[in-house]
Amino acid sequence: MRFDGSRFLLILFLFSASCVTTREQLNQMRKEGPEGAPPAEAPARPVKSEELAPVRTVPETAPTPAVEQSAPSPTPAQVAPPFALPPSTPSPTPIPIVKPEAADYGAEELRAELARVAGLAEEYRHEKEKIEAASAETLKKSQERIAQLEKQLKDLTPEVPTLPEGKSNFQAGKDAYLAGNLDEAVHFLTQALSVSESGKEAEEATFLRAEAQFKKQQYNKAIVDYSRFPEKFQKSAYHPKALLKIAESFDALGKKEESKAFYSELVDKFPKTAEGMLAKKRLKAKP
Repeated sequence: MRFDGSRFLLILFLFSASCVTTREQLNQMRKEGPEGAPPAEAPARPVKSEELAPVRTVPETAPTPAVEQSAPSPTPAQVAPPFALPPSTPSPTPIPIVKPEAADYGAEELRAELARVAGLAEEYRHEKEKIEAASAETLKKSQERIAQLEKQLKDLTPEVPTLPEGKSNFQAGKDAYLAGNLDEAVHFLTQALSVSESGKEAEEATFLRAEAQFKKQQYNKAIVDYSRFPEKFQKSAYHPKALLKIAESFDALGKKEESKAFYSELVDKFPKTAEGMLAKKRLKAKP
């Protein structure tokens, strides 16, 4: 069967016209309501302040030309907000151009700094040598002082002699005095007097200890022991000898008046003894 083009176009036109008429009738019926009644007015409602805001019109822009290939849709982070300014791109910092004069000036500064640091190092070396020398000198003096203090301590605390087997302190002290061991004599005689200070043995021990101290030039201690005879052992045979040694001890200490007084006492109490006659001669020689 042969297809007639003009006839087909005519049918298509008539069908389109009927559709348009029917659509217009339907719209008219919706406006009039049922059975031709006028349309009901919408109830009045308060107008909000937000609705009174002016509507911002967006200017029409030129249509974007079609792109053959579809671009991917932008992400929310890539979509710029309305009226957002584009981010500012910092301008690149210009690279300074070093001139030959500036380069030479930097080298001179480095040389000066190197010389300064070298000087500080040399100064530090000298200071270190001074400190080491001072430390060595201080150490030497400290060692000398320690040796001196140790000697003084040894003198103050002499070694305690051991009591000979089978002897008493009095006998050991007397033997030590006769042997010239004055320190041992003073030690053992002191031990003997700590037991008893009365009796013949104590009398002799007191005199021997005074004699040992006199020979050690400990005159003050010797005077104390000799003074026990005019005070405690007045009838002792050592009494005139003790008075003579007291006067001689004061002479050794430079106390001439005290020595003269004891010489006079000796002459008065024991004029016929050897000690009394010697005291008389010394009194005549004194001014």
